[in-house]
Amino acid sequence: MTYLLHIVAREVPANDAEVLPFLEQIAGATISIAPSQQLKSFRDAILKLFPCLSSYGAGDKAIDDCPWADGPLAENFKGGYGSVAITRRHDEVIPHVLRIASDLGMTVVDEQNGAVHRPQAYQVVLEGPLEGVEVEVAATQLADLMNQPLPQMVLLLHSRRRTLVKKGLTRAQADVYVAALRDRASCRASVSPEPRKSPSKAAPRAPATAASKAPSAPAVRAPQAPALVVTSFDEPTSVGIGPDENMFKAAESQRMAARALAISIAVLLLVMVLRLKSPYLIALILAMNVLGAISVFQLGQATGSTLFRLVLAPLALIPGVGSLLAAFSYFRAAGVLKENGLTTRNALLDADEVRELGGREGMLPSTKLLLALLVLAAGGGFVFINYMP
Repeated sequence: MTYLLHIVAREVPANDAEVLPFLEQIAGATISIAPSQQLKSFRDAILKLFPCLSSYGAGDKAIDDCPWADGPLAENFKGGYGSVAITRRHDEVIPHVLRIASDLGMTVVDEQNGAVHRPQAYQVVLEGPLEGVEVEVAATQLADLMNQPLPQMVLLLHSRRRTLVKKGLTRAQADVYVAALRDRASCRASVSPEPRKSPSKAAPRAPATAASKAPSAPAVRAPQAPALVVTSFDEPTSVGIGPDENMFKAAESQRMAARALAISIAVLLLVMVLRLKSPYLIALILAMNVLGAISVFQLGQATGSTLFRLVLAPLALIPGVGSLLAAFSYFRAAGVLKENGLTTRNALLDADEVRELGGREGMLPSTKLLLALLVLAAGGGFVFINYMP
């Protein structure tokens, strides 16, 4: 039995029932048009597995195993449409036809079974930097390749999370993405099939209308399908990591603790070295104690610790004890961020990285709180000097 498969390197109707009428429209012309790059790639790949009927010499007994009904097979591909007629070894040949066509982003129409085999779409997932490559080095290359902000790429790679960077690709395009990420950004990436959508209504089994209008080796005039294009990296489908409220609170807690400690130490030096005694400095010390207590409380929120929220935060309001607890909170917050892959150091995260974690723009809440406390401290010192006896 001759089994006819239509190979289409064009967009076909989304409804399977409309595919056969669509084939009738493109399968009737006879003017020679060069096949698209996708069809050329398909033809070359399938002929490597199953040589063309015309490649056998006269008297070659191996021709009895040739699966093709006609040849040269190259004449079956014109423009964005082609067909293959299989006379034997169906169970062996058809799976290869479907696989190769899908990898190249083409549709296969099987009239005999009333089936439309649409190409499998693939997605590329970023795994992280190559082994032995520093995160900062890979992040710089990745930001340039994907036209994304450097802080976002640093945060992405530090997170160690598998991140979707592109979907809706053919297998060939996905392989290009993986190679580019490896060679130009020093990053590991993997390819995986996208989950298929629920199939639309199957094409009705019908007489071989398209086949009857065209010989087994049709010469078809169809609009030239575009060649397989290397996908641009300028607009990744999804990149970066989503906001993480707990990690945002931990990073903000660390920033508040650092500022409270820095200002408290500066005030202490002014008092000890320069012998300055001013109500403004006292008010400032108290304001920094409040800031330190808030940092302890927010770290408790980030980690879910009742001890931090209900016990240590109130204790942090006490001068001296508050500074010690603020220092402890700073390093504990750094540890939380390191455990979650957001940093490898005890230093503060960049402000842009913190905004990324919080899904925010503009001034960070910790900065607004610091400014508010500084204003209150100045106001408190002014009131003490001018209105207190």
